[in-house]
Amino acid sequence: MNKKSLLYASLNSLLVFHEVAKHRSFSKAAEELFISQPAVTKHIKELERKLGMGLIQRGRGGFSLTEAGKILFRHTHKISSHLMEIEDLLENLKKDHQGILKIGTTESYSKGLMPKLLSGFQASFPLMKIALDVGNSEEIEKSLLVYKNDLVLIAVTKRTSRFESIPFLKEELVLIVSPNHPLGKRKTVSLRELDKYPLIIRAKGSTTRRVILQAFKELGIHPSLLIEAGSSEFIKQWVSEGKGVSIIVKRTVEDEERRKIIKTIPLVEKLYLQVAFLYLKEEKSNPSIKTFVNFIGNQGGKLIKSEQ
Repeated sequence: MNKKSLLYASLNSLLVFHEVAKHRSFSKAAEELFISQPAVTKHIKELERKLGMGLIQRGRGGFSLTEAGKILFRHTHKISSHLMEIEDLLENLKKDHQGILKIGTTESYSKGLMPKLLSGFQASFPLMKIALDVGNSEEIEKSLLVYKNDLVLIAVTKRTSRFESIPFLKEELVLIVSPNHPLGKRKTVSLRELDKYPLIIRAKGSTTRRVILQAFKELGIHPSLLIEAGSSEFIKQWVSEGKGVSIIVKRTVEDEERRKIIKTIPLVEKLYLQVAFLYLKEEKSNPSIKTFVNFIGNQGGKLIKSEQ
């Protein structure tokens, strides 16, 4: 058997031959492959021509394989089995890719926004699994670039050409103090007044930190930083104990304000965080991302409003 002939033999023709040999019938092979019987015959003749030998004996004695046909059938059986395994593997990979959505966000949003948002999404798409990743804004944004997450929810301060951005919320930043603090009875407070008080601020990597420090810089103010903290819960605890003041997203302290352990005061210089969902532009056709983006557009805003 000429190796060069085998090299140039069409894979499709080999698979057609396999079905013919397996069913011992040209017509049954045509039914299995959803092609016409003349097309099956053409594949077999072309394969025999390339190999330079007969593979199937047809005549009054019925259907039978030649010796070359028997040898080839054993090998095409292996090819067919491997292709079926590959098809199953690809199908499983497709299901996994569509069935698990990896979302990254910050600590505050993982506790404040995501529970209701994700429970609403999974109620609509019960077969979709969610993997939630939590970190600071900088870490979470970078997680997209290394394909750790499919989609993230963070406050954004600049546009990145590789990302698609879906605006989601505009969050107000407010001053928080303990109820007994000297500023506690004020209706508004200017950033200029805060240089007299120890300020607790988020650690590096936080968008809230960047927005606050930029606002101070524009006013020429150098606040007294008491401590940098990676956790908003830590900040709220220290403020409630009167150990300093802080500027934080209003939404994240609503519960503490209701319980009267923290007082929120609007800032004269209004500061906001623009919060958006981000994903890589190259992932725009990802079925899981498309499903979630459509859900956000149709129902996400309603869920958040109902929470307020």
